[in-house]
Amino acid sequence: MTEAWPLPDVSADRIVDFDFFDVKPVDGDLHAGWKRYFDGPEIFYTPRNGGHWVVTRADHIYEIFRDYENFSNSGIALFREPGEARFIPGELDPPMHSDFRKHLNPELSPRRIRAFEEQARELTRELIDGLVDGRECEFQSTIGHRMPIYNFLVFLGLPKEDSEVLLPDVEIIGRSGDFEAFSKALGAVQAYLDARLEERRQTPVDDFLGRLVDADIGDRKITPHEARVCSLNVLLGGLDTVTASMGFFMNFLARNPGHRQQLVDDPELIDEAMEELLRRHGIFNTARLVKKEMAFGDVVFRERDLVMIPTALYNLDERRFPDSLSVDFRRPDKNHLTFAAGIHRCLGSNFARVQIKVLLQEWLARIPDFGIAPGKDTIVQSGRANAVTHLPLAW
Repeated sequence: MTEAWPLPDVSADRIVDFDFFDVKPVDGDLHAGWKRYFDGPEIFYTPRNGGHWVVTRADHIYEIFRDYENFSNSGIALFREPGEARFIPGELDPPMHSDFRKHLNPELSPRRIRAFEEQARELTRELIDGLVDGRECEFQSTIGHRMPIYNFLVFLGLPKEDSEVLLPDVEIIGRSGDFEAFSKALGAVQAYLDARLEERRQTPVDDFLGRLVDADIGDRKITPHEARVCSLNVLLGGLDTVTASMGFFMNFLARNPGHRQQLVDDPELIDEAMEELLRRHGIFNTARLVKKEMAFGDVVFRERDLVMIPTALYNLDERRFPDSLSVDFRRPDKNHLTFAAGIHRCLGSNFARVQIKVLLQEWLARIPDFGIAPGKDTIVQSGRANAVTHLPLAW
């Protein structure tokens, strides 16, 4: 996945055989599997996937998210190799990061998202209407993967039918530990976007990609490389969180009829429920690259060490959220880190929330009583993003 990195000079009990692609669920609960890592060192090192640190406690995770002076976002995807940024603005640090966000923030503003909500609702109804009479479905393939990419392609000004070409590679990017497969899939999605961007250059269109190819970044125009990797970052960042969250939410509601009935009886509770479910089901297992040797907690990070900061561990830390595996829609403090924190807080969080809210509203209005299909079970998988890969539902 990344170049081999020498083990740090630490005691053997701080070296843990941990593979973020292979976190084992507990009774089918992937996040309960993540929670087991609170039982070991608060900061540990794994030789897996090239070698990297893992920070487990909420206070340390939050500190690293906000400290861009010591921790570079160039390590966000668990890569140490230098080179041109693969993701913009995701891999950038200030001040260049701020210049790109100035262009992108209005593109995903609450006003623009509200204007798109009705289209998202229509796309969601179309998907649900196509399966409701069948009395069962595999949720991720029929809804979880399709709804977010349909929404995002339409939002970007692209045909939703292109999702059929993109979906297989998007899945590989999020969950494959095979670096060669990851790179090939990334290249395929990038080639698709390159073609769309070139179309906008040849024939200007006033849509997201059309405005991107002509964007002002600081006191200059965006370069072709920047436009291509920025479009890639926005597309991929807009899919994983939503797809994964939908899968985990629907799996939880299928197994917890009392919680489901709360939302059927009181749809106004959906906004609060969504935040609690986002807390309970952290998605991204992101990282930072250490800029210079420094003491942190009770360890010393070396220059160019990678440090993983899993959002699931922040959200499940009992010191931060008592009884953290329990879901309480009226929990007074639901300030999760599923959308990260600091200057790199998720650009598309408003868009993600609208899509999830629309799904819960439309699904529960049509299919209020559902569960896991008899004789079948959910399949979950960790990776750069935690995910539900198979969710058989029946009603």
